[in-house]
Amino acid sequence: MSPARRKLPEELSRALELVAPGTELREGIENIIRAHNGALIVISSPQKLERLGLISGGMKIEIEFAPMRLYELAKMDGAIVVSPDISTIHYANVQLNPDPNLESRETGMRHRAANRTAKQTGDLVIAVSERRRVVTLYQGPYGPHVLEDIGVVLNKANSALATLDKFIRRLREEARILTIHEYDGAVSLREVVAAISTFEYSVRIAEEIEAYVRELGSEGRLVEMQLEEAFYRVPEQYDALLRDYVHEGVEVKEVRKRLSQLSPEELSDPVVITELLGYGSVGQTEDFLLKPRGYRQLAQVPRLPRKVAENLIKEFGSLEGLLEASEAELDEVEGVGQARARAIHRGLERRRALETNGEVP
Repeated sequence: MSPARRKLPEELSRALELVAPGTELREGIENIIRAHNGALIVISSPQKLERLGLISGGMKIEIEFAPMRLYELAKMDGAIVVSPDISTIHYANVQLNPDPNLESRETGMRHRAANRTAKQTGDLVIAVSERRRVVTLYQGPYGPHVLEDIGVVLNKANSALATLDKFIRRLREEARILTIHEYDGAVSLREVVAAISTFEYSVRIAEEIEAYVRELGSEGRLVEMQLEEAFYRVPEQYDALLRDYVHEGVEVKEVRKRLSQLSPEELSDPVVITELLGYGSVGQTEDFLLKPRGYRQLAQVPRLPRKVAENLIKEFGSLEGLLEASEAELDEVEGVGQARARAIHRGLERRRALETNGEVP
């Protein structure tokens, strides 16, 4: 089964960081909820709101932000205006007057005002429900996004980490087989397509976990550490795989972008990925053999700059050409040098020896 995808818009991700556990804004919101109060909080500049004619009445207070001040001001019925950097409370108890023609599916007055104000300003508006004790975010055109309980988010994050671990283990096995066949000089398109699919799913799961980390704030440090450990160097390996096998003349960045836009169904279709790589209709992908350029294997050489790897591929054309090159020939490539030529030559030979003995990591 394909993993679910939960990639949030960047604007909404930044909004989640503002209200994450451990922030002063979240502390103030939690105080409001515990007191069974409601609130309408607009994170915007007062100049913008005044220029758009969005606020009227209330009190202009211009005081330093503090969680307890937010809690006390929320006891009044009107909206509270807080600066985008959460340093100042500008207004309290104001009436919001958003454009009534802006579409909103919200039924309650507070949430409808929040939704329309967010759309009109492009800013973050937070509605705290007094009766349901629910916090809803509206960020520009995005929302409603309901903040979930920390325990629920942690459970989802841990479940996603477990799923990522399964995909990473599959990646390691696919990479091992790819390496063996690369040194044999016979890599099938089917193997490449399968590895690309696994890489892309892994990236999407990691993005999902990153969204949870933002939402968890200070409570998500352990999850973030686990993600960093599990996902170490995976993006670089994915890039190297694509650079090894996209058809000549096809832009790697464009392929990567289009892969990220595929639906789960399309990502599971080998024909779709084959066409994205630039090979068109090739029939049986297991019978269509490819020559690796060598990026994956050069990525295993410690401290080898990407530009130098590109120079090597340009000079020798393929992994086969790199393996046949002597240290002296490697040394002649721009950016290599004698010490680096020795490291490259020995590194590739060592991995070929491991492959021959069936010990490729």
